[in-house]
Amino acid sequence: MEKKIRRGAGSALVFPGVLALLLVSGCSSSGSAANPAGAPAPAPDPQPEAPAAEPEPAALPAGLYTADQASRGADIFQDVCSECHTTNEFRGRIFQADWGRRSVYSFYRTVRSTMPDDNPGGLSEQVYLDVIAYILDMNGHPTGPGELSAESPMREFRIDPDFGGQE
Repeated sequence: MEKKIRRGAGSALVFPGVLALLLVSGCSSSGSAANPAGAPAPAPDPQPEAPAAEPEPAALPAGLYTADQASRGADIFQDVCSECHTTNEFRGRIFQADWGRRSVYSFYRTVRSTMPDDNPGGLSEQVYLDVIAYILDMNGHPTGPGELSAESPMREFRIDPDFGGQE
């Protein structure tokens, strides 16, 4: 004789309950098979810090170059630079719009690496520095007791369009 297994109303609820229990326990352990229950989860990797922004250059201090240096720069500009350039290119609003917020070093580096057109970088460092002093002088920056040099803090100072002294 064959036995019939009779299922009651209670057994119909047991299967979905067991299935739900298995699903919940499976979801809570997914991705942490190596992490035993009750152990603290590893800390998330910290985001790398964004690089610190470079400080904005300050206005030129009084005395970054001398009057004699600017005078030498004027002579050099007349002898070398005026073959291709006029002084109007390096003063006033147009010059300030292009260079006003950039550092003196950035301007020096650009001039030194691109001029003269037929021999970029071919002049002595002192010649380039003297021309930069002349251009700063044309833009009304004050002279001082020390000459502009390669050791001057050119990276820290900008050619400020609203120059009125130190910030």
